[in-house]
Amino acid sequence: MKQPRTRSCGGSLRCCRATCTACTGTIRCACETQCSTTLDVVEVLLARENGFCFGVKKAVELTEAAAETGRPVHNLGQVVHNPKISQRLAARGVKIINDPADAAEGIVVIRAHGVPPKVREQIEQRGLECIDATCSLVLRAQRFTKQLADEGYTVILLGTPDHPEVVGLVAYAGDNYRIVETEEQWKKLPKMKRAGVVSQSTQPPWAFTALVAHVATIAQEMKVYNTVCPVTVKRQVAASELAQQVKTIIVVGGKNSANTRELVNLARMQGRDAYHIEDAKELQPSWVRGQERVGLIGGCSTPMDTLIEVKERIEALGSTEPVPA
Repeated sequence: MKQPRTRSCGGSLRCCRATCTACTGTIRCACETQCSTTLDVVEVLLARENGFCFGVKKAVELTEAAAETGRPVHNLGQVVHNPKISQRLAARGVKIINDPADAAEGIVVIRAHGVPPKVREQIEQRGLECIDATCSLVLRAQRFTKQLADEGYTVILLGTPDHPEVVGLVAYAGDNYRIVETEEQWKKLPKMKRAGVVSQSTQPPWAFTALVAHVATIAQEMKVYNTVCPVTVKRQVAASELAQQVKTIIVVGGKNSANTRELVNLARMQGRDAYHIEDAKELQPSWVRGQERVGLIGGCSTPMDTLIEVKERIEALGSTEPVPA
């Protein structure tokens, strides 16, 4: 059931206006200026896993520390896939560039998703200070990818081809690699002598397991490195648990955030209504009105203050009192 909430309305609720137009204290009304009423308020269930992952936290902190130096600071692409964070850093003078050549001087911060080796070389050749904010788990995946390539394996990479992390990973794979994202794609892989399997960190573990099982049927020899991020797995498990308790889930995060999109997909696979938003302004009343409870979860780069704003907005939209525009 919805949670009843009793509060003093100070004349702002319909019960007062119906009696005396406005409960301002200048007109005595049936509620004596203050009235108590019971409101139906939607219950918001927060997933047990929320907030920054350690990789995002590190990347943001390194960029903010660079901004404190007073020197020109450039993020090579979005340091993390969240518009709120990009806005926060921009307010501190941090600029986003897409090529090291766009930075005339100062500091270049490598994004959490990592970059190809040649990009690091370009930064150094230009005499720019390079701060590496690549997630430690992505660095680990890069090392494994290079190791597989050096040992003569065909690298099979589970990931989204144009995602920055994948672009960085394949740069370590040499010329002999395959990128697959769906079962339809990996079932078209040819038979091969030696296959090495790695993954983009934000891919779902069940997809990685299924890919490994298939590669075992087409490769004479196989080596596997599980590079799926354990924090991402915990977030996905939390989303699955949340989906068992609600009919509607609001997922908060950047529209270009792979791990956030995966949370949306996971909720929908379980038959839930899932809506992907970046902030509270995108919430639609029809999503939450009439709901007893609504689930709320954020991607790994979604700040907690953004989640709290969304939570409060859901509660306001789901109540019976008027909601400010």
